[in-house]
Amino acid sequence: MPDAADTDTHTHPPGGTVDARQDGARERLVWMDTGVWRRARARAADDALDLTPVLEALLDAYADGRVTVTPPVSGRSLGPTRDGTARTGCRTGPLSHHVWSRADHRRATAGVKSMPVLCELLLGGYVDGHLTTTLTATGHVPRTHREDDAA
Repeated sequence: MPDAADTDTHTHPPGGTVDARQDGARERLVWMDTGVWRRARARAADDALDLTPVLEALLDAYADGRVTVTPPVSGRSLGPTRDGTARTGCRTGPLSHHVWSRADHRRATAGVKSMPVLCELLLGGYVDGHLTTTLTATGHVPRTHREDDAA
């Protein structure tokens, strides 16, 4: 789980916005605890945000080494979900290929089993209040309908 002391405030500068055509951004199907996904989506909505930019900011902070996670025992999944339900595919909006790749590289080096496990750990920390993020957007940011369809 994310360390309780690891609270990250991260600002996405206007120049760091994702352009799907240039960055290779794409939607991701992340198999994770749908309860965590729903609670993270609700928390993001309370913060007047969509979940995709929150997840991207958390992955970016992780890739930069500003957030650490304690991975589950090597070779094992996270185990049962918090509420005992099965893990399900949760579809994100477009995530930056650059951010995803950097986080994936650090994840592999740190011994975290997979990107879905990393996403669940990061979003679990966000839901539990151990991680926070600040996003700055300029211009119009279209709502991603896929997030409403997930879980």
